[in-house]
Amino acid sequence: MKFSLSIAVCLAAMASAASVGTTTASTMKAIMGDFSKLGQQFAKIANDVNAFPQTGMAGVQDIHNDAAVIHDLFSSVNDNLDALPRPVSDEHVLKVFSTFNSFTPDIMDYLNGITEKSADFKALGTASSTISIDLQASVKSCAQFGQTIMTMIPPAMSDTASATFNEVDVARQNAIASLA
Repeated sequence: MKFSLSIAVCLAAMASAASVGTTTASTMKAIMGDFSKLGQQFAKIANDVNAFPQTGMAGVQDIHNDAAVIHDLFSSVNDNLDALPRPVSDEHVLKVFSTFNSFTPDIMDYLNGITEKSADFKALGTASSTISIDLQASVKSCAQFGQTIMTMIPPAMSDTASATFNEVDVARQNAIASLA
C-alpha cells in the first residue's frame, strides 16, 4: 500500500511538472505568435502614417484599424504573460523583450510620424480626435506590458528595458499632445 501510494504521488508530481512545461511552451508559443503579428502590424501602421496625408480619411481609417489590431494583440500578449508560471526564465523574458525591441523602430516611426504630421491630422477635422483616442486607449495595455516585463527582466537588462519603454512612452505622449 505504501509503495503504490509513493508511485501515485510520484506520477502526480511528474504529471504536474509536465503540464507546467507544456503550459510554458504553449504560452510562449502564443506570445511569440502574437509578437510576430505585432511586428507586422507596427510595420503596417508606420507605413500607413508615412503615406498620410496623401491617403486622406481612408488613411486615417487604416491607421485607426491598425491601432485596433495592435491593441487586441497587446491585450492577448499581456494575458499570456500573466498566465506564464512564475518564475519566468531569463531566456523567455529576454526572448520576449528582444522581439519587442526588434520592432521598436517601427513603433517610434509610427508615433513620431503622428507628431510630425499632427497639423495634417488636425486639418481633416475628426482625424486628429480619432488618432488621439487610439493613442490614449493604448496607454493602459502598453504600460501593463512594460510593467510586467520590468518585474521579470534580469537586473543586468533593467536599465536597457526601462530606457526602451520610457522612449516609447515619451513618443506616445508627444503624439497625443501634438493632436490636442
